[in-house]
Amino acid sequence: MGIEPMKVGIIGCGAISGTYLANSKKFDAFDVIAVADKRLEAAEARAKEFDIPKACSVEEILADPDVETIINLTPHFAHGPVGISVLSAGKNIYNEKPLAVYREEGQKMLSLAKEKGLRVAGAPDTFLGGAWQTARKLIDDGVIGEPVGAFICLMARRGVRPGQQRTRPDGYVNFYSTDFFEFGVTWSFDRGPYYLNAIINLLGPVRRVTGSARKTWEERDDVFGRVKVNAPTHIAGVMDFVNGAVCTFIMTSDVYDTGLPHIEVYGSEASLRCIDPNNFGGQLYLRKYDSNELKPVECLFGYNSNSRGVGIADLASAIRNKRPHRVSGEMAYHVIDIIHGFHDASKEDKHVILQSTCERPAPLPLGLEDWKIDD
Repeated sequence: MGIEPMKVGIIGCGAISGTYLANSKKFDAFDVIAVADKRLEAAEARAKEFDIPKACSVEEILADPDVETIINLTPHFAHGPVGISVLSAGKNIYNEKPLAVYREEGQKMLSLAKEKGLRVAGAPDTFLGGAWQTARKLIDDGVIGEPVGAFICLMARRGVRPGQQRTRPDGYVNFYSTDFFEFGVTWSFDRGPYYLNAIINLLGPVRRVTGSARKTWEERDDVFGRVKVNAPTHIAGVMDFVNGAVCTFIMTSDVYDTGLPHIEVYGSEASLRCIDPNNFGGQLYLRKYDSNELKPVECLFGYNSNSRGVGIADLASAIRNKRPHRVSGEMAYHVIDIIHGFHDASKEDKHVILQSTCERPAPLPLGLEDWKIDD
């Protein structure tokens, strides 16, 4: 007899909830039994669309004794407060990225979980995708030799040109929100976790950071008009990893992309070009010491399509089998500590020794089928 699926609820029934709910039907490790939103009509619409038994208020889902774990899909600024409320209600929490905007909120979640014997987990789970697990195996098997350095780059297009904004029939604009240029919502907090989860999976935790952050313009054009910029929008940083590797970090929404690689890892014997970490699958390239060419690498693992939810399956299996989960709250907190570290280093003209760390997540086993997770 298999282990009973974990009973899961979702708070936040916006755009991304559709992907989570669709994928949840493919996993055996958990079942979504309830959805909630401040707008009850949004929860009811999602429940009807995906045949979820219960649509309710946030207060009701927190009080529901059948719900063991909550997936928090609220806006960035609500991740911390909602996560704390979930843990206070005696339930495990899986937060969409970032784990929280402020360090204090992340620390509170971790301490509450420890006190109550609960779990904290955090998106993104793209590092469990086939391309990233293949890259991890190459590094673990010594194919690139000793990791020496790495490069991370996200250059977003500057401004909004006609035709770029994508509007759904219900009027939702899928591009910048009105608070995109607020601290905690810029690319560093919104896209940064994809890149940082990926590199921690490959190289482990970071020891110290430094960097420069600038706010290039006081106002920016947005799909909603002219908006004020209240946070740095261009960051150039350096990360020193515990294992000795040094990583260059560029993240900006102020320039036009020129096609630089998203992530590369450099070793003593070879260099590895990785994919966009927003994705689970894609083509890896390897340049070995005896070649002048980047050569494609065969993917060895599953989960190469949009598999959002594999992190929740891993959390559910980990709880049932009493093992560590890979999408750990400690890693999610380490990520926001790194992001704050870049801002602090620029503001204070110094290196920042990180006070947090995390375990490098365990790799997935070879031969694991899509929509399955190991014990």
